[in-house]
Amino acid sequence: MADIAAFDIESARLRVQAMDARHSGLRVSSTLFPDVPPDAAFPPVRVADTPSAPQAAPLRVSGGLLDQLKGEVVSRQQEANDASRQVDAEREELDRRLRGVFEYFHDLTTQLNYLKPAVARSYFFLDSDDAFRNLAWLEGFSDFRTQAEREGGHIERVTLGYTLKGPGARNLERLGSGVERLRQLLFDLGLKFECRERRNRQRELEHGAFTVADEISVLVVWRVDFENHVIVVESRNLERLGFASCALSPESIGAAMLDEFGRLMLGRENRFRSFVIR
Repeated sequence: MADIAAFDIESARLRVQAMDARHSGLRVSSTLFPDVPPDAAFPPVRVADTPSAPQAAPLRVSGGLLDQLKGEVVSRQQEANDASRQVDAEREELDRRLRGVFEYFHDLTTQLNYLKPAVARSYFFLDSDDAFRNLAWLEGFSDFRTQAEREGGHIERVTLGYTLKGPGARNLERLGSGVERLRQLLFDLGLKFECRERRNRQRELEHGAFTVADEISVLVVWRVDFENHVIVVESRNLERLGFASCALSPESIGAAMLDEFGRLMLGRENRFRSFVIR
């Protein structure tokens, strides 16, 4: 126990290191060797560099399944690119046509707003023989709407609106539920009216007296049907009270067709129907 207590581990470590260096290290030799000059008859041998092994060329397979699939991918990509370019060209053409429609109507309404000509057309309301007559141009406008920029920003809709004004008004009366039906009809047709109601003690509607102004609001929308590649013309009160719709080919839209439509607006003889797709 006393030896263990007196053991110095650091001194022991140093002794082991000294013994290891003395017994296992390289020993220095005292033998002397003479210097031998090189003999000119025996030139030094030059060892040639060992050439590196050539790299193996990558394995290439042609005419197989992989090349066939790559060719099919390229073909389909080309078809998709061609179809995309075709769609872009068609939309550019539709945009150009509708831009021409807007510019024509903008100029037309500007001239008519100044001239305020008479419009040779009568509008019959329901089954009454008392038509809206002696109408004249009051005011008109033209506007357009485009697609979102991410979709190309092309014109997709042109709106034409104008009002025809007559000299007077007409009076209509309805009872009970007929009051609301007439009110809704007048509203849908865009007619300007006033209504005086009479209700009973239970606040039920009994009678309605309408005063309808001789004023016709006409609305025409020219919109693109991209799927069918046509221009759809939707109208309210264009030739008669009510709604109508027709389709035009983009190729038919030009100065001649627009002039015919302008004559139709003014109630003059025209050939606009000859441009309509049957």
